[in-house]
Amino acid sequence: MPVVLVLDAGTGGAKCSVVDHSGAVRATAAERWEYEVVANALVPMVREYAFDPDRFWQTIGRCARRALSQAATEEVVGVVTTSQREGCVFLDDAGKEVYAGPNLDSRAFMEGLRILEELGASRLYQITGHTAPFIFPLARYLWFRANDERPLSKLLMINDWMIYRACGEIVSEPSNATESMIFDFRERQWSEEVCRLFEVDPAALAPIHPNGSVVGALSPTAAVDLGLPEGTPIYTGGADTQCGLLGVGATTPGDVAVTLGTTSPVQCVVAEPCLDPAENLWAGCHVLPASWVLESNAGSTGDAYEWLVGLTIGTDEGRHERALTAAQAAAPFEGFSYIGPRIFDINKTRPDLPGALFFPFPALQLRPGPGELVRSLIESVACAVRANLEQLERVVGSFDATLAVGGGMSRSPLLVQTVADVLGRPIRLADTAESTAVGCAALTFAGSSFYAGVAEAAGAMCRSTEITPDPESREAAEAGYAKWRGVYDVLDGMSI
Repeated sequence: MPVVLVLDAGTGGAKCSVVDHSGAVRATAAERWEYEVVANALVPMVREYAFDPDRFWQTIGRCARRALSQAATEEVVGVVTTSQREGCVFLDDAGKEVYAGPNLDSRAFMEGLRILEELGASRLYQITGHTAPFIFPLARYLWFRANDERPLSKLLMINDWMIYRACGEIVSEPSNATESMIFDFRERQWSEEVCRLFEVDPAALAPIHPNGSVVGALSPTAAVDLGLPEGTPIYTGGADTQCGLLGVGATTPGDVAVTLGTTSPVQCVVAEPCLDPAENLWAGCHVLPASWVLESNAGSTGDAYEWLVGLTIGTDEGRHERALTAAQAAAPFEGFSYIGPRIFDINKTRPDLPGALFFPFPALQLRPGPGELVRSLIESVACAVRANLEQLERVVGSFDATLAVGGGMSRSPLLVQTVADVLGRPIRLADTAESTAVGCAALTFAGSSFYAGVAEAAGAMCRSTEITPDPESREAAEAGYAKWRGVYDVLDGMSI
């Protein structure tokens, strides 16, 4: 049976998956990685994040070999890459990495202010579909040029860099190029205006290829690293969020999905470029040709959940099962969490926003335990999904399509049911939480002509189950959302 090897460099770590032509994930291997973190001497709230590219590639290789061994197949028709958005790698004239940083790196805070001053937030948004440029590769490009004497020859997004490591080719694709803040998302090409104003050498930018294109063949060295035959075709994937959107079957204008992961983007597919009049929501390119996305984002969801579970339940391998059991035993909407999940507002850069947990007064007989704390965060994620969906609806109108749900946190039946209850309408739960891997595989099988096109591949490979609201929980969920939102708006105006 033909399969695809998906290389995924996420914010939290590497993940490699083997996916067959039916959309079944035959095996997945993951490994967390650590970043080099340094506090900025001039701006204390700024943190400089970087990673060792050789070490990261070795981690990816270990995950790839483990996944292939678990899948026990020799019919790998291609390798495809996807990654966190905004992360990037710079190469020198000899093709050596001189900087590699994740989407967490805000070292270029001052350069971001320069971008806003010289181009203006509105014009920046009109060209790139994004604003608040502090973590984007354009700002880091300017920082590197001002602070490092080493030559900078190429700028690659992390998924592009993995292709470079796999076959030596310098290429990019529209969905993650959009996240560079150098890309004209309407024209789906590098912005001449941005390059001219900030003196970005066009030669430093990779040629744009369609998503799902063959761009090279696995080199002898990379073949050993990944455990595959030399010459295996290499395909362009895309940004992890847009690949996840495809992986839950969101291919038609009006389709809307949430990827419940480290963060939880809520995206809708649109037939032409669409911007938020308030210049808040992000706009970008879908991995489908002639399709775009508009995005709100529920912020730190899986990351906050892992943090709270680690504090209250433990950090061992069985922590998630114990956390779910404890949360299911707790009463719904008796407490309210404001840790992590947010209503997307990119125009607010607020390191002083308060976090809070609200529960009935903890008298001797009323002391919330770990289950109550974890459940309150789960309910907060569901409330944030609804609030961000409502932001999208204010721009594009009410959605007729059912919300599709995927991502790692969709493994939680309590969270998924709570999302349906809070929304008050059915949702489509992807049959596998590895929706990004399925989306990447759909691109690859379409690019290899196994399917006639990406839409046909997604139709054959993306399956879901309908989850309906629990009638007995709807009233409590609706009242809970109203309370959550009311307190959220109060806290949003406070600082610490």
